[in-house]
Amino acid sequence: MVKFMDFELAVAAHKLIKEILKVSEGEEVVITSDTGSDWRVVEATARAVSIVGGKPVVLLHNTPLGVGKAADPYLPTKSLKAVLSVADIWIEFNRSWLLYSTPYWEAMRIGRVRYMCLVGMSADMMVRTVGRVDVELLCKFQRKLAEVTQRARAMKIRTPAGTDLEFENCSSRPVLVEGEVAGPGEYMLFGQVDWAPIEDSINGALVFDGSIWPPEDLGLLRNPVKLFVREGRVYRVEGGSEAKLLEKWLRSFNDERMFSLAHISYGCNPGAKLTGNILEDERVWGVIEWGLGSQSPTFKGKLGPASSHTDGVCLNPTVWGDGEKIMEDGEYVHPELKELADQLKASR
Repeated sequence: MVKFMDFELAVAAHKLIKEILKVSEGEEVVITSDTGSDWRVVEATARAVSIVGGKPVVLLHNTPLGVGKAADPYLPTKSLKAVLSVADIWIEFNRSWLLYSTPYWEAMRIGRVRYMCLVGMSADMMVRTVGRVDVELLCKFQRKLAEVTQRARAMKIRTPAGTDLEFENCSSRPVLVEGEVAGPGEYMLFGQVDWAPIEDSINGALVFDGSIWPPEDLGLLRNPVKLFVREGRVYRVEGGSEAKLLEKWLRSFNDERMFSLAHISYGCNPGAKLTGNILEDERVWGVIEWGLGSQSPTFKGKLGPASSHTDGVCLNPTVWGDGEKIMEDGEYVHPELKELADQLKASR
């Protein structure tokens, strides 16, 4: 009996392996998963690797109580370090991510692996955000969005929920176009353009009203969570029970770096929807996402590792770069972006 979406999932997995990760014959592809992963996605991806002549290696381990370095005590750390450091390609489907964990940092230090972070990927999400997306058009849009942002020095963000932030960009830091794989390094699912502003230039109020994850207790938000930011650090958290949960989780690490804003991103995957899975939520069309805690070396920022990492989503933002609107109420309105944005929305 054919399961629902089996054919569509097979197409999406083949697209990921052949067109995006560009797996070559003989390459060893490590697929990591935990007990919270969608096994259909893992299996379909391993099959796709075999079809193109690669050598799949699937690793399954317990779901850790935490993410990043906070997951280390619950992981088979020695085994993961040994395997991931020598792999040609690493695809992460873990629900509780290995990104920023000790095995991740070791693999990045050695620098031979092509790593793509696809944490929490479900079959439905893979079909919507990979299989049915015009990747060539999306990457063209992302490159233009990155170009527009790279030119901007002074930036400002407002949202209906109360976000009111200003910060400056550094022209020597990259604005990353996610999903375009070229050589060893860290890659994310396309539908996201992200960068690290000058950390101590970030000031104002940041309100998450879409989702936050982790901690495990959050996800889709019922009430906004307001963070007050001074020189790139959160100094106060306000809101209801969800705000209290986030603040308690951040403080539980006894690590001041967990209160630092590490990066920002635009969401622009036309197939993404708000589900509570942060990998998808931060790619929803027209959102802004901020990360706190560990900062990837790809951002060329000054924060580095922290005890863990969390991401939160802001809905319906208006964004200015050097006084010119890039987004308005969650729509891309910059004259260099609007036509491509309309084409992408029409392709959904």
